[in-house]
Amino acid sequence: MYKLIKGGNVFDVNKGTFSKKDILIKGNKIEKIDFDIDLPEAELINADGNNIYPGFIDAHSHIGMWTDTKNGNDANECVDPVTINMRAIDGVDPLDPCFKEIIEEGFTTVMITPGSGNVICGQAAIIKTSGKTVSEKLVNPYAALKMALGENPKSVYGPIKKSPSSRMSTAYIIEENLTKAKNYYQLRKSSLIEKDPALEPYIPVFNGDIPIKIHCHRADDISTAIRILSSFGLSYTLDHCTEGYLIKEYLKKADVPVMLGPMFMFRSKIELSNSTIDNLIILNQEGISISFISDHPFCNCRYLVKLLGLAVKKDCPPGMQLRW
Repeated sequence: MYKLIKGGNVFDVNKGTFSKKDILIKGNKIEKIDFDIDLPEAELINADGNNIYPGFIDAHSHIGMWTDTKNGNDANECVDPVTINMRAIDGVDPLDPCFKEIIEEGFTTVMITPGSGNVICGQAAIIKTSGKTVSEKLVNPYAALKMALGENPKSVYGPIKKSPSSRMSTAYIIEENLTKAKNYYQLRKSSLIEKDPALEPYIPVFNGDIPIKIHCHRADDISTAIRILSSFGLSYTLDHCTEGYLIKEYLKKADVPVMLGPMFMFRSKIELSNSTIDNLIILNQEGISISFISDHPFCNCRYLVKLLGLAVKKDCPPGMQLRW
């Protein structure tokens, strides 16, 4: 029932420091972290001389959805630029070998998200990395609504002569659908309209229960995301934010969480041409709230912690890398 981890150097993510403490676990939950815990009936685990970290979190991943095998992409339903009812949990393979690999690197939790081939991509979920079925892994089946700006939707629909084939159309589709959703939300609150399956997923967004995750690399796409989503008063995160450092003052004023990455892959498309690890350092210096994401498999999550060593090389403050 009880396990007691004794004598390890426990990392405090808030302080960015280590302290020698004991950890008491009841079932599968941490019950207490303190000095010199004594519980004779507990199973003892001697961690003396070892460092103990909280489980790492990757807040933007396609693990289990986008694999390195033939026909391994179940993260995109590229038949319509608006696929809000697509759910990440229905596209994930819970037995993807990559889960085992990232558990070994300390990752216990990931947010899996539909890909960015569409403008409104679908429903992102929070899952644990352990477990053999989606039900065993599941924490929250609908934790964010994924949207995308930039080259990805253009590259899907432009070649087939369908909108969006430009950034103008992508922005319009977002504004048009959020306007419809806002009107629907207000009518639903007043019980003046019946449920519409195509609009119902917007309810938790406008309730403030979940954020929008918006894919944006270029500085102009980042600005567009801020301008549109803030005008609706919605909670959102800026995912990738590759050129954030070029508009750092604007980002700081927006006061919105930023999820950076992947920064350790080749510049595979033109909107990554200004990619640099300095982005991480500059935004941190501005006091912007940032986290570091893999976008697995585009940067394999198993390398994420190791690659933060580059941030150390850039004289990043001690402890900050692990908080990210």
